[in-house]
Amino acid sequence: MLRANSRLRHKLGPAEIDLLTHIAGSVERILPHVERPKWTEEAWREPGSFWNGNDRREIRVTIGIGKKDNLNSRSLTCLIRRRQASGARAVSRTLDTREYDICKKIALRITDVMALIASGTPDQLTFESTITAIRGSFDESVIAEHIRSHHGLEMAVSSVFGALHTLSEQTYENKALVFGCILDPSKTSQNGSQFPEPFLGSKKYKALSDGFKTAYHVAKTGTVIDFVELQRVSAPNLTERHFFPDWTEPMARISRQAKCGITLTRQGDLLVFDEGTLRFTYRYGSWRYWNHSHLINLLRDRARAQRVRPEVVGTVIGSIYRAALDVSFRRSGGLFVILHNQNQIRHIVREGDAIGDRRRIQSDREFDRVVEAHKMQSLPRAVAVELASLDGAMVLANSGKILAYGAILQPKKVGRLRGSEGSRTKAAIGASNYGLALKISSDGDMTVYYKGEEFFRM
Repeated sequence: MLRANSRLRHKLGPAEIDLLTHIAGSVERILPHVERPKWTEEAWREPGSFWNGNDRREIRVTIGIGKKDNLNSRSLTCLIRRRQASGARAVSRTLDTREYDICKKIALRITDVMALIASGTPDQLTFESTITAIRGSFDESVIAEHIRSHHGLEMAVSSVFGALHTLSEQTYENKALVFGCILDPSKTSQNGSQFPEPFLGSKKYKALSDGFKTAYHVAKTGTVIDFVELQRVSAPNLTERHFFPDWTEPMARISRQAKCGITLTRQGDLLVFDEGTLRFTYRYGSWRYWNHSHLINLLRDRARAQRVRPEVVGTVIGSIYRAALDVSFRRSGGLFVILHNQNQIRHIVREGDAIGDRRRIQSDREFDRVVEAHKMQSLPRAVAVELASLDGAMVLANSGKILAYGAILQPKKVGRLRGSEGSRTKAAIGASNYGLALKISSDGDMTVYYKGEEFFRM
């Protein structure tokens, strides 16, 4: 991050440089759909985030190191742009206000952290423990503050996250705990205890909510005002513009009422919803902002073909993306392949595994007739998820026609392999030479491959 001859490198110690490098990396950890930022060191400038032009395609992020009037103070600046592969045609690069605010929170938080470290105690043990604490909580503190300010809450969202992390490490009757709460900026109450204590400090209240059927209703001030059955709460219906794992639909629907819904899953994941959409996730120690529209646009751009109308491809990709979300958050693993030319099915699928193959066994032929009655965009979402979760791959034409399910892939072009990839990854890389491959690993990661290489990871 810092040049070998930079002033900051001479000014900061090794531990401080390591911390700065890590917390500055929060931009690409939280916003994985943006290009990797390149930081430039310069004279001190006002920290924060600033639009770099009226078209809102770039955000200039500036970190301040030192005090404003000190000649030895420095700044680090980078430009944030949305990721876009070379040759992409129809993908918008306009950044949204949520991304702008997250970048601003990161810049100001880093500036404060580096000032705190500079004015800290010389005691080595305290210094090291302070750096460790900041390093471990930095991303979460940014997300918590963004959610608090975005929704106009008067409570510490970070305390809710902390309590749910603690809850995820506990069990009730030998089962991992799940939980749900709705933070409501439209409600104000000063009567009662502050959430999450004492509710998550008592064993009986820990297991009371499941985040799917029931949830605590919390006022903007942090007071519990109700305990609700999610499916019975009146809320606007969801549309094709809302994205969420299927089983979280009740929480996503309620979040359309200008509320923030938070769910703790049995796997220890935290899912944050607002405006009817899954907005943030915490999985395997990492926080992430989900810009679903941009991710779908990237996929749609790579799946386009001359013989299929763009709006049809968009519908197909939307259906695949939703099914992939479901597979990801139930951690069953799966693989989708969208071919540019459906006649190339014989180039990637083992003989007998494609719909219509002469070597199909009788039971497969009978079920093929059921599947052939649908295209991907008309297939019930739950059915699509079950088909995608079968051992093997689900192969489709970019028109949505289902060409194979539970298929073993044996692509003639294998692509660039390192030799350490798993069988599903190798199949995805090879198949991506014939179209687009979306692999969902058993731990929930979603990776897109194109032309034999990794395109992006979600």
